[in-house]
Amino acid sequence: MPSKLNRFGMAVIAASLVALATVSPARADFNPISTEPTAPYAQPADANVPQRGCATTLTDPANATGSTPAVQVIYAWHEGNGNNYEAYAERIAKIVDRMDWLLDESTDHDQHVKLSCRTGYGTGTYSGYAHALVVPEKIEAADVSGETGPGIVADDLEAAGYDNANRTYVVFEDFDGTATAHCGGVCVATSNEWDSGTMMHELIHLYEVDHAKVSEVPGVLAVNDVMTSQYNDWQIDQEFNTYYDPSELSALFHTSNHPDTRHLNLAAWSRFTVPTCCDVGYSNDLLTAQERTIESQAPYGTPSGFTVSGGGWTQVTPPGPDGATSARYYDGRRSLTMNVQSYADGFVSVTRRPAVTAGQRYKFFARLTTPTSGNVKLRLSWYNSSNALISTSDSPSRALSSSWQEYSVSAVAPTGAATVRLSVVSPSGQNFAYLLDSLQLNRCDNGRTVDGCRIDG
Repeated sequence: MPSKLNRFGMAVIAASLVALATVSPARADFNPISTEPTAPYAQPADANVPQRGCATTLTDPANATGSTPAVQVIYAWHEGNGNNYEAYAERIAKIVDRMDWLLDESTDHDQHVKLSCRTGYGTGTYSGYAHALVVPEKIEAADVSGETGPGIVADDLEAAGYDNANRTYVVFEDFDGTATAHCGGVCVATSNEWDSGTMMHELIHLYEVDHAKVSEVPGVLAVNDVMTSQYNDWQIDQEFNTYYDPSELSALFHTSNHPDTRHLNLAAWSRFTVPTCCDVGYSNDLLTAQERTIESQAPYGTPSGFTVSGGGWTQVTPPGPDGATSARYYDGRRSLTMNVQSYADGFVSVTRRPAVTAGQRYKFFARLTTPTSGNVKLRLSWYNSSNALISTSDSPSRALSSSWQEYSVSAVAPTGAATVRLSVVSPSGQNFAYLLDSLQLNRCDNGRTVDGCRIDG
C-alpha cells in the first residue's frame, strides 16, 4: 500500500533535499502509529490485550539455527529519523500481541503466533517482555531522504545475521518505508504504518497467500478481500474456504487466482501453534472443506458429500466462460450445477448430517446464481438420535439472479434434535439451472455479531 509520506510535489522534495544536506528531519515529521482495525468487533484496550509471551528464547536472536520456527519482531531505524527503540518497544509489543489476539479471535479454534524472544530481559514485567520480544536493528543502507524499499531492509537483516530459514521477520519501520511482504534472501513483512491489521496482512502474504477474490464475480475484487484488512476488518478467512481452515488441517486451498496452482492451508503454518478446538471466536463452521467448496477433479463428475433427490439432477460445473466457472475465482474449486426439473420439488443436500444441540441456534449459508431465472429456498431438517425427522425450518423462497448472492436460513434446533440436514430446495413447476457454492453451517453462540452468527454477505 502507498506510504503515508509520498504526498509532496517534486518542487517541495527538491527544496527539502537541500535542507537534508545539513539538517536531519525533525522527529515530528514522521509518526508510524496507525489506527487499529475495529470490525467485526472492537479490539481490547491496551491494558487488556492478552500478553502472548515467547514460544522460544535465544541468547542471540540472530542465531536461530535448530530453534523452533517462529516470528522475529524487529524495530528498524536509520540515521535520518534516529533510534527511538525505548520510546516504542512496548507499543510494538502491544501491536504484536493484538496480531496474536486477532488470529485467535478469528475462529472457534485456539491458535497463536509463535514468537521468538531473547534472553537478558526479565519477562516478569511487560517492559521486560517487550524488550525481549522486540529487537532493534539499524538499517545502514536506508534512504534517509526518501522511501526505503523492503529489499534494502531484508538485505540489511541478512547481513546482520538474521537469515535463518526457520524465522520470518516482522519489521516495524521507524522511517519512510513500505507496507509489503518481501522474500529475497530472507522473508520480511514490513510496514511504516503500525497496527495489527496491516502487520498481520503482510505476515500472511509471506505464506504465499495472495489477494484472492472474495467475490465470485470474475475479475472483481470485493472491498474487503480474503486477506485480513489493513483498514477496518481483522478477521482471517471467516468462511474457512479460501486459505485458512483450523478445523481441518489436511484441507488445502488455492491461494491465488487462476491459473496459479499453489495449494496450502494457513492454519498449518509452522509459524503458528497447532489449532485446538474449541473456544469462542468470530467464526465457526460445522462442515468439512469438501462440503463447503464442492471439490471435484472431473467436470461433469458427481462430487462426494452431496445427495440430489426429487425434480432435478446435478453435475460439477463444466468448463466454460469464466462467469460460469465461479470457484475458479473464489477458492480455486468447482461449483455444483443443479438442473431443476418441473415435475417435483428438487433437493440438493449435504449427505452427512452434522451433530447439533437442541435449543442452540444455527445458521446455514450458501452462495447461488443462475444464468436464467428461478426460485429456491434453504432448509434445515432436524433429526433425532433415532434418525427420525422432527421438523424443518425454511427460508423464504428467493428469486435467484445472474450474480452470485449469499442466502441464509437461521433457526433454533428443536427439542430432541441430534443432527441436521442442509438442503437447497427448488419448488416444483420450474425448469432452470442454478449454481451452488460456498456452503457453511454456523453455530450461533459467540454473542459477537448479529443473532450470534457472522453478518450476512
